[in-house]
Amino acid sequence: MFNYEFMKYAFIAGTMIGILCGLMSVFVILRRSSFAAHALGHTSLTGAAGSALVGLPGVVGQLVINAIVAILIGLFGDKIKKNDLSVGVILSFFLGLGAYFLFIFQNNYSGSVMSILFGNILSISLEQIWILLGSCVIVFIGISILYRVFIFTTIDPELARAYQFPMKNINVYFTLLLSISVSMGCQIVGALLIFALMIIPGAIATQWCDNVFKMIFTSIIISLISIWLSLVITFYFNIPTSFLITMILCSIYLVGYIFKIFRRTE
Repeated sequence: MFNYEFMKYAFIAGTMIGILCGLMSVFVILRRSSFAAHALGHTSLTGAAGSALVGLPGVVGQLVINAIVAILIGLFGDKIKKNDLSVGVILSFFLGLGAYFLFIFQNNYSGSVMSILFGNILSISLEQIWILLGSCVIVFIGISILYRVFIFTTIDPELARAYQFPMKNINVYFTLLLSISVSMGCQIVGALLIFALMIIPGAIATQWCDNVFKMIFTSIIISLISIWLSLVITFYFNIPTSFLITMILCSIYLVGYIFKIFRRTE
C-alpha cells in the first residue's frame, strides 16, 4: 500500500487533518460553535468556486472566503442575541454567492465541484500538503498562545465578561482558527461532510472525559483512527474515503452513547 506515492501523501495529509480537526473539535463542542463549523463547511464551496474566477487553487479561495465569514461571525455573533441567527444570515448570503459562481462555471467546473463537495484525499498533491502543514502550524501556535484564555472564556463566559475579557476579539480569533481548520478538512471529507469531522470527535471526547486535556487527546486519537482506517478500507475495497470517515465516526459515537446508557442503568 505504501509503495504508492498517492497513498503516502494521503496518510500524511490525513494525519495532519486528524490532529487539526481533533484539536478544534473539542473547542467547537465546548464553545457551542457547531453551527459556525457547519456554515464554514458550506462557504468553502463558495471560496473554491470563486477562486476559479481568478485562476487560483481551490484551497486559496476557501481560506480567503472562510476568513471573511469567520470575521463576520465573530463580529456580529455578540451583537445579535441569537448567535445562530447571525450565522444563518451570513451563510445564506455566501451560499447564494457560491450558487452564482457555480452557475458561471457549470460547464467546466463540475469535476472540481464534486471534489470540493465530497473530498478526494487520494488526489492530494505535495503542494497541498505543504499548505496543509503551514495551516496546521498556524492553528497550533494560535491555540497555544491563548490556550488558557480559551479554556476560561469557554467554561465561564459570563465571568470572563465580568473580568472585562475582550470576548468579541477572542471570538473572532477563535473563528479564524476554525475557518483554517475547516478549509483544510474539506480537502479530505468535502464541504458537505466536514461537519462530521469537526463535531463528532469532540462530541465523543466530551462524553468520555472530564478534563479538557484528556478531551483533546481522545478527540485527536478518534479522528486519526477514523481517517487511517478509512484509507486502508478505501485502498482495498474502493469505497469513498469521506463516506467511510463519516460512518466510522458515527459508529463510534453510537457505541459510546449506548455504553453510556448501560452504565447509567447499572
